[in-house]
Amino acid sequence: MQTSRSQFLLMATLFQGGITLFAFGLAWILQINPFDECELSGQAFAVGIAGTIPMLIVFSITYRITTGPFAEVKRFLIESLGPFLDDCRWYDLAWVAFLAGVSEELLFRAVLQQWLNQWGQIPSLLISNILFGAVHSVTAIYPLLAGLLGLYLGFLYQFAGAGNMLIPTITHGLYDFIAFLVVRSTYRMQQVEIAESDSIDEQ
Repeated sequence: MQTSRSQFLLMATLFQGGITLFAFGLAWILQINPFDECELSGQAFAVGIAGTIPMLIVFSITYRITTGPFAEVKRFLIESLGPFLDDCRWYDLAWVAFLAGVSEELLFRAVLQQWLNQWGQIPSLLISNILFGAVHSVTAIYPLLAGLLGLYLGFLYQFAGAGNMLIPTITHGLYDFIAFLVVRSTYRMQQVEIAESDSIDEQ
């Protein structure tokens, strides 16, 4: 059954909202404040935006690889997300990316990484992002890629941002938004190629 744009947005909102509620519940159990060091500032926004650049460079390189596990990841993204993203407006994609950035950074950085810091910054960085990678197990290599990106986001949170959740949240959300646009564009181009191929075959 085809999922409509409104259904996709509802599912994404409920899913990411569920992660957010879980993060707040876990923070309450662990007795930590996930917004302890969160500070709205121009510097935080600038660092968060600049922090997206290395992630986009890696994405651009791996997205162009046509064989092997990276190609498998690209194929998964296009086939699984492409039809949903195709129906979405740009602001829909911005909304989903915003939700993903907030919910996942809240749980894995502001709650888990902050709580794990009692055993040291390096262990907290590693453990929280092993978990981050594990929940992104959609292809064989995807957990590794997600874990490495998580390590980078955790570094931004812990060291570049001094515990400011705003920085990795901006980086994560902006990265997802741009990646969504790229995947949607690729899917649309593939659909045009398929339509042209079918038209030629019919002639």
